[in-house]
Amino acid sequence: MAEWSFQRKLISGVLLVCILAVLTSLATLISARILVGNMTRVSSGEGYDLAQARAIQIAGNRTIANAHACLLTGGAKFAPATHEGSRRVREQALALLGHVAAERKAGVAAVLETEQQHHEAFERALADLSAVRVSSVALRAGAHLDSVLALGVRFDQALVEMVADCEAARGRSVLPARRAVNRAQTVMVAVNIVTVALLVMLCLVLVAVLNRSYQQQTVARRAAEHGQSQARESLTVAEAASQLKDEFLATVSHELRNPLAPILTWTQLLRSGKLNAEKTSRALEVIERNVLSQAQLIDDLVDVSRVVSGKFRLDVRPIDLVGVIRAAADAHGPASEAKNIRMQFVLDDRAGMISGDSERLQQVMWNLISNSIKFTPKGGRVQVVLQRVESHVEVTVSDTGVGISPDFLPHVFEPFRQGTVGPMRRHSGLGLGLSIVRHIVELHGGEITAESAGTDQGSRFTLIFPQLAAARVPKVAPKAHPVARDTLAEPSFGQLVGMRVLVVDDEPNASEALVVLFESCGAEARSASSVAEAMTMFAIWTPDVLVSDIAMPEEDGYALIRRVRALPDQQGGSTPAVALTAHGKIEDRVTILNAGFQMYLAKPADPNELVAVLASLSRNRGFSATS
Repeated sequence: MAEWSFQRKLISGVLLVCILAVLTSLATLISARILVGNMTRVSSGEGYDLAQARAIQIAGNRTIANAHACLLTGGAKFAPATHEGSRRVREQALALLGHVAAERKAGVAAVLETEQQHHEAFERALADLSAVRVSSVALRAGAHLDSVLALGVRFDQALVEMVADCEAARGRSVLPARRAVNRAQTVMVAVNIVTVALLVMLCLVLVAVLNRSYQQQTVARRAAEHGQSQARESLTVAEAASQLKDEFLATVSHELRNPLAPILTWTQLLRSGKLNAEKTSRALEVIERNVLSQAQLIDDLVDVSRVVSGKFRLDVRPIDLVGVIRAAADAHGPASEAKNIRMQFVLDDRAGMISGDSERLQQVMWNLISNSIKFTPKGGRVQVVLQRVESHVEVTVSDTGVGISPDFLPHVFEPFRQGTVGPMRRHSGLGLGLSIVRHIVELHGGEITAESAGTDQGSRFTLIFPQLAAARVPKVAPKAHPVARDTLAEPSFGQLVGMRVLVVDDEPNASEALVVLFESCGAEARSASSVAEAMTMFAIWTPDVLVSDIAMPEEDGYALIRRVRALPDQQGGSTPAVALTAHGKIEDRVTILNAGFQMYLAKPADPNELVAVLASLSRNRGFSATS
């Protein structure tokens, strides 16, 4: 029964209770019928005879009393009552004699006989009183009363014997009926007691079984809900991981394409032979810088792969962090000067030695200082402090930059996590640097923490390493990574003579390369680094073609094209637009075309293709461009 379902147990228990209730009702009904039958038999048999005998006795006693009263008073007014009583006694006695049992017929016959004798004596005495005129009542009564009284006594004695005989017969007949009633009552009580006991036991068993079943179902339901919760959590984690993977892939694609765009453009410009010495030097500088940037991205990806696979290795030996910090800071000198960022170094030469890999620790410092410079606006400050705290060496890198929001601060060291994702990202990068930094620091037995008071409140990164005995080691020059070069086709650009082209891109290198490309084709090209600057350019200089990047901080390319299309036609509202994007998914392309761009090119765009697209758009608009 325990294996049954909750509903089956409940239905079975209810059915058993109903069956017991029906059985109890049947037993009670049978006992009641027996009791009623016995009582009916008693009341309709000997009980009825006894009642008739007592009625005859009462009528006979009244008749005797009326006869005596009539004879004693000598008045004829009691004679009718006496006659009526005698008639009633005879009728009732005859009726009783007709259905009474044979053994009691003699008593009834004796009553009839004595009543007849008494009545005849009364009639004679009454006749004699009427014939003899005696004035004294007492004398008349004394003359005839003795015989009537003697017969009255006999009549009364016959009545008493008849009633006693009926009572005895009734007693004999009631005794079996009473026994039957007692038996029926005993059976009914026993059945009720047994039924109640069975009902109580059944209810207790049913309650116990249902409670157990309910507990089992509750446990099963909780297990199912827990399983569903785990499944939902797993699904949420899987969806978050999938979303994070998609965002990471989009970010990787964007970050790898961005350096390729100016490299490809400048390289083909160099191969075209149309650049002077100054622009040639500038082209080589941009190419070298973007190649190093791309190499750094690839190194970060390789390091993350090593961390995940557990193949990250260190070349450990005693080192001095002062030299490591200065080497990393020297590499960022031009970047800090370009943004007018003041670099402060408070380095304690007596801080002590630590055991570690100088190249990896230089990578740590390079990442931290690079992030501080990247996220600090122009005119800000970056400070690096090296000191000894008790038995540890502590390095602090702080800045006055954009800070870290409280929501993102707990996730700042997680891989692939960035404060802003998608096309609205303000700064480039894969979001891997700090996760690699934490792994390197932990491999050295140290720890790193991040602090920030909030957005636009700056940030502070603190590194703690266990100290070693002091020992000077020579500084190790950073390793250089070789760069592979692909052969390029011979460039052959078209002509965009007289065309006005506006380039909008937040990357100065990319926009500069495109401006030089379009100018070398005979166009008048200008650049803007933001949507606001581009709209200002539209107000003072209406271009013939707009070339815009999509992923830009604050306002992206979609916001730009919406604002341009809102302008009147005479102010450039219908200007053909080409979108340059590093996000090459199908939904991105559909969104670009629906936003109002006529064409889109994925980064890095081939310069010949880009020039051909601009020439095609100009011809469709009625502008004459020669090849």
